[in-house]
Amino acid sequence: MFKSFRLKWLILFFFFVSSLLIGLKTTREFFFFFAYFLFSVTLISLAWLVFTYLTARLQFSREMISRVTEGERLEVALTVRNTGIFPAFNLVIEDYFSFKRPERERKSFFLDFLGIKGSAKIEYDYLCSRRGEYKVGPFAVYFFDPLNLFFFKRTYNIYSEVIVYPQIFRIDKFPPLTRSILPWFGIETARSSGDDDEFYGVREYKEGESVKKIHWISSARKNKLIVKQFQLQSFFGTTIIFNLEKARNIGQGKEAVAEYIIKIAASVAKYLTDRGVSIELLAHIGEIVHLPFNKGQDHLESILRILAVAQAESRVSFREAFEEFARYIPNDSSLVAVMSDQDYTDITHMVSLYSRGVSLIPLIVVSDTFLTGSDKKKVTRQTKLKVSSLVNVHAKFFSQGENLSESFI
Repeated sequence: MFKSFRLKWLILFFFFVSSLLIGLKTTREFFFFFAYFLFSVTLISLAWLVFTYLTARLQFSREMISRVTEGERLEVALTVRNTGIFPAFNLVIEDYFSFKRPERERKSFFLDFLGIKGSAKIEYDYLCSRRGEYKVGPFAVYFFDPLNLFFFKRTYNIYSEVIVYPQIFRIDKFPPLTRSILPWFGIETARSSGDDDEFYGVREYKEGESVKKIHWISSARKNKLIVKQFQLQSFFGTTIIFNLEKARNIGQGKEAVAEYIIKIAASVAKYLTDRGVSIELLAHIGEIVHLPFNKGQDHLESILRILAVAQAESRVSFREAFEEFARYIPNDSSLVAVMSDQDYTDITHMVSLYSRGVSLIPLIVVSDTFLTGSDKKKVTRQTKLKVSSLVNVHAKFFSQGENLSESFI
């Protein structure tokens, strides 16, 4: 845009110099006439720009979804309305996208005309290449004169936010889980389903609940709707634990140990949610994160939102994080430890949970495969031998650049 803007000034300067040279070879009157003509046209064009800028009344609205997955394109629909009493000409509109850095990427569009009370709709997209929180906006509008020699800029501080979830890969087969014994309040299941649920008590009715849960005797006694409350005595409960230690995050950008840990944790959470498993999330990402047991899509959304913004900012070891979190892990449940092979000796401490009926499923990212020039197959084989010689657990291993789904076949 601005290259053509400078080009037109060069053309104008060329005509001015040419008229001067012609005037020197012929008559001064020709030079004055041509110079006066150029000056008049330029002045009129500038006056038009000032008038348009001062009278323009533009409104912007941006429509987009609030979340996408890493690697997907965010589709945006922009509507521009002219609420002024004069039409607008030669508008360049820019929208900005920023992600964890001061630099911004922009999308530019040209509108040659926007009539009185008129509107225009512009559709565009943006590739969200990294997980995290993106900020969209503001709008910048460049008003140009008819000759495109001058412009004024106006900023419209209209912002939107989008959260980009980590990529999720397919899991075909997952290690067996242990069945947990814990109270699970507020959930009612049918006896015919085979779940072991028991009547727990009553509470007030909440809007939207099924009428099947209403306890009519209590409702009549208290003159308001009362519902039955149940506790689920037996269910599959799985804890996902990981630690994003800054000092051990080998690799760059998307090809880093922390990114693989997050991708694996997100995929496991999705797999377990689809199968009705209750999930607890324990993590250290520079701060302690604890999402208590729950299940369903809403709980998965909460997990993915945390994983979307998590960064390798932890300054404690995996062992220290585990010792802090161990008290949250219930008896007779499963523990999925997503970890770097740099912490493989900490598996011996987690095995102590066997006495409480907790089964351990280590998912190990082989960090040395993220080093340039490493023999990935050899390094992974050596890591498997080290882990198997240390403790008898069935672990799964993940190397840089491989198809992560293949580890769950």
